[in-house]
Amino acid sequence: MFHPPTLSWLWAGVMAMLVLDVPARADVIVHDLEFRAGIGDRPGIIFGRLTSDSTKPDRLIAVESPDARIELHTHEMRDNIMRMRRVEAFSLSPGTDLILKSGGHHLMVFDFVHHEHKTSLLLTFRFENAPAVTTEVVQGTDHKARNHKHR
Repeated sequence: MFHPPTLSWLWAGVMAMLVLDVPARADVIVHDLEFRAGIGDRPGIIFGRLTSDSTKPDRLIAVESPDARIELHTHEMRDNIMRMRRVEAFSLSPGTDLILKSGGHHLMVFDFVHHEHKTSLLLTFRFENAPAVTTEVVQGTDHKARNHKHR
């Protein structure tokens, strides 16, 4: 027969396992990533979506990779000319999506060793408040090669 202190410890252990087994709610979900490797020495680009499930505003402050240097970039209209420029952070409003796309916010990939076969790129998204999110994106066909056709 169990003694009351032993039963208490057993009950506490079962409750701890149940609590630890429930997945933590992610403040930011990173999904739909597309990595287009650059041609030759040109930089690559990453598009995708970051969904904020937080109730507080946040900022994407960095994306790190052991395989390449990643910079946050955006496009802006200045003097009736569209220009791309590096930025320090992207704002994330509560309950919204940050879209990484051509002609808008995106990630530039520098110093990546381009391979003929599909190569994955490990990425860690760092936020001002939310926990970091680490994910992997596979190198796809680069944009120009995919849209280039011979007749």
